[in-house]
Amino acid sequence: MIELIAMLTHNDKTVDNAREVFAQSVDAPTQHWGFKDTGLSSPELALLARDMKDAGKTVHFESLEEEESRCVAAAQFAIDNGLDFLIGMAFHPSVAKLLAEAGVGYLPTCGGRSGIPRMLHGSIADIVGDANRIRPQADGVALSLYRWTDGDPGLLGKTFIEEVKSPVVVTGSINSTDRMDEIARLSPWGITVGSALFDDVFGAGSFAAGLEWMRNYFDRG
Repeated sequence: MIELIAMLTHNDKTVDNAREVFAQSVDAPTQHWGFKDTGLSSPELALLARDMKDAGKTVHFESLEEEESRCVAAAQFAIDNGLDFLIGMAFHPSVAKLLAEAGVGYLPTCGGRSGIPRMLHGSIADIVGDANRIRPQADGVALSLYRWTDGDPGLLGKTFIEEVKSPVVVTGSINSTDRMDEIARLSPWGITVGSALFDDVFGAGSFAAGLEWMRNYFDRG
C-alpha cells in the first residue's frame, strides 16, 4: 500500500490555518501527517506538531534547508518536538548521526535542487547515484519526481524505484489522475500531498475528502 503523507502545506509553505485544517481532517484515512519549516513560526509549528502527536499520528517534518547548520537546526526541532521523520532536506552526515542517536527517521532528498518550489536537476544516473551514495546513512530518500527539469519523470521514477533501496517518498506535484496512475505503477513506499488538496484538483470538496478520494483511488487498483 502506498502511504499518503498529508502535508498541511500549499505552494511549499505551511498554511496559516494548519491546526484548524488538521482538527477538521484528523479522521481522514491516513496515519501520516506533516508540514514544512516555512510559513509559520517555530512556536506555531511546535503547537501543530503537538496536535498531531496528541492525535497519535506519525509526523513528518519537511525542511527546505540546504546549508549544514540550518539542517542541523531542523533536525534539532524534530528531536525536541518528538517527531517521527525529517524529510526532504539536503543530506549531511552530521544530521544523519544526530537523528540516528535520537531515533528520528531521516529521508533526505537527492540530486541537484534550486528555487521555490524546489526543482530537481541532473541526469537519471546522477540522481540515482546520489541517492545510493546517501542511502546507507539514511532511513530512506525523498524524490521530487514531478519537479525534475531534465527529462521524463516516468523514466526517472522507474529507474529510481528499481535501483534505490526502499523506502522512497515521492514529494510534490502529484496533482492529476495520470500522475496517480503512474505512482500506482511505480509503487513507492509513500507520497506527500498538500497543494493538490488545498487546490481541490480532484473535486472532493475539502482537504479531508480529498485524502479519502486519493486513498480510495489507490486502493481500488
